[in-house]
Amino acid sequence: MLTIMKKMFRNDNADSAMTHLIFFIAAIVVALSVVAVLTSNVQSLTGSTAVSSQIMAEQLRTDITVISDPEMIPYDSSSYTFYVKNTGRTELATGFINIFIDGELIAPANVNMTLPAGEVIWRTGDVLEIDISISELSAGDHRFLIAAENGKTDAINFRTT
Repeated sequence: MLTIMKKMFRNDNADSAMTHLIFFIAAIVVALSVVAVLTSNVQSLTGSTAVSSQIMAEQLRTDITVISDPEMIPYDSSSYTFYVKNTGRTELATGFINIFIDGELIAPANVNMTLPAGEVIWRTGDVLEIDISISELSAGDHRFLIAAENGKTDAINFRTT
């Protein structure tokens, strides 16, 4: 009797529908997982691109030019003096400027930077006077390089006798 009832109520279509439902739910779960992973990667990529764009835009607006005469670099028995002009469109903080002579970083304690009227911010068009306290350089060719806070640089080659 039980066997007869099982045969009467057996429905092969219900088994197939249940299997399809399980596969459908599994496919939805996998698809949502992929979307979540891709969304976080796209957001990370977007953030990195925005930061890189800001840095690139600032570098394009920044420009510095060494205007010292390479034939006559003033030396007063204790320091060399260089003149650098802010020719870009951004204001720079002198506290983040790095100076190199012949590829060697000059310690900030040996560098004195003076702006017109004692200002602290290096504005567009201002000339920065840089006194570097070092012993007299040997006779020959030398290189002065200045680097702004965002990596923008300018350099001149000069000769001492």
